[in-house]
Amino acid sequence: MCEMQYFAEYVLGIHGPSGQKADKGTITHKILEILAAIKKAQQDNKNIINDDIMGEINTQDYSLDTIIDRIYDHYSIATPYHKWTPKDKADCGKWAKKAIEYHGGAFDPRNRNIICPEQRFDIQISKPWAAFDYQIDDKRIEGYLGLKGTIDLITEIDENTIEVIDWKTGRRVDWATGKEKTQEKLQDDPQLRIYHYAVSKLFPHIKHIIITIYFINDGGPFSVCFDETDLETTEKMIQTKFEKIKKTKRPKLTKTWMCSKLCHFGKTTFENTHVAPTIEYRDYQSTPKDKIMTKCEQIKHEIDLTGMDNVVASYRSPGYTIGAYKPPGQV
Repeated sequence: MCEMQYFAEYVLGIHGPSGQKADKGTITHKILEILAAIKKAQQDNKNIINDDIMGEINTQDYSLDTIIDRIYDHYSIATPYHKWTPKDKADCGKWAKKAIEYHGGAFDPRNRNIICPEQRFDIQISKPWAAFDYQIDDKRIEGYLGLKGTIDLITEIDENTIEVIDWKTGRRVDWATGKEKTQEKLQDDPQLRIYHYAVSKLFPHIKHIIITIYFINDGGPFSVCFDETDLETTEKMIQTKFEKIKKTKRPKLTKTWMCSKLCHFGKTTFENTHVAPTIEYRDYQSTPKDKIMTKCEQIKHEIDLTGMDNVVASYRSPGYTIGAYKPPGQV
C-alpha cells in the first residue's frame, strides 16, 4: 500500500505494537492451532503434546474452554497497552467456536486429517531474475530471493489432494483498494498464490491443492483450486514485485486517510526511541509547523536530505537483521 511503510518495516526493522483487533485474531488462531495439534497427536497415537504457551496437554482429556482461557490470559498479559475487557475475551472464544461449528464441524481441525498446523516455509527461487547483490555495512550480501512464511493449517483430503486453510477474523477487504475480496479476486490474491507456490514445493507429489481462506466473521470459507499450470503465473507476479522493489531508489510516501488511523508510522513520532525526533516543516507534511514530524515524514525528510544509505545506517532498529523472519503470534 505504501513504499515508505514497507521500507520502514522491512529495511529499517521498525515495528509498532499490533492493533487489538489483530491480537484478538492471533488469540483465535492460536486456539485453532492447538486443536489441530491435538488431532495430529491423536493420529500419531500420542497422548501428550507440549505447547509453547499451554505446556503439556493431554490429547485424550482436555477442555476447549480451558484452552480459550489460558491463551487469552497469555496474550492479554503480554499486551498491556490494550484495554482488555470481558467482551474481548468472549469475542475470542465465540470466534474460535464459530469457526469449528460451521456447517456441522466441516472446518473443525479435529474432524480433519491433519498434515501440519503452522507449517513454516523458506523457499529459495534460484533463477537469474531472483538474484541479488548488495553492500550493507561494509559486507557484501548476495544470494537469491527467498519466500518465507507460515501457513495456518494443511490437511489431507485424499492421497492426491490437500487443502490449505487460512483463518481470518477481520473483514473480507483488500486494504490496498478498499474493495471487497470476491471469489474471482481471490483467484489472483498474492497470499493465496504464494501459499500454493510454497505447498507445491513442500509436497511436490501432490497433484491437487485447494486453498481455503476462511473469513470467520465476514462470509465464511472461500476455496480456490490451483494446479501446476498456475506456478508460472505466480512466479511472474513475484518477479514483477521483486524487480520493482529492487529498482526503488527512494520509497514514495503515500498519503491517505489510513496514515493517521491504521499506520504506526503515520500515527507516531521518534520521541523516546533510538532516533532523535525532528521538527522541520516541509510542504508534503500533514504535521503542523513547529510540531514533531511523524516517523514516515521524518524518514522521507532524512532520505531527501542525507540519502538512503545514511538513513539505513542511522535509523535501522538495533539488532535488526534484514531477511530475518518472525512467525505470526510471537509477542
